[in-house]
Amino acid sequence: MAKRKSTAGPEYRLLIAPHMNERTQKSGTLVVLETTKAFASFRYELSVKEEVEGKTIQYTILGLKAPHLSLPSAGHAQFIREYENLKGTYTIAVEGLDGVVHESSVRIGTGKVELVKSPTSRFVEVFTDEGRWDEQRLNATPPTPSSHARKGRVRG
Repeated sequence: MAKRKSTAGPEYRLLIAPHMNERTQKSGTLVVLETTKAFASFRYELSVKEEVEGKTIQYTILGLKAPHLSLPSAGHAQFIREYENLKGTYTIAVEGLDGVVHESSVRIGTGKVELVKSPTSRFVEVFTDEGRWDEQRLNATPPTPSSHARKGRVRG
């Protein structure tokens, strides 16, 4: 039987935005990839293989990892990276667990990130504005017990 893709909306959110590193005081680009689903029992880490080659950044989602601290807290599973020297137009590719690849193009300048191209059919929703990102997260569904943990997808 063929596996049906859910039409309930994106499974992941991707934020690509200008960022000031508070520790180093250097400006750069913040990339956050997170699940749209919030988890009630733990704030899992999103396990991602990252490859940067030229003007292409590839993220391959490997699954969920249990948090380093076992203190209970609700939230989205996240992968976070800061880049210092990104300038120009980049292809951002996100490969899901099922092998489906989402490719977007963004133009990164000093203090500005613009979405150039993003597919209409997608499992990743791309944001370049932290205000819209935060608004979307606040309007998301409340945390529920982890279905990924029940299916054995959590990596420790």
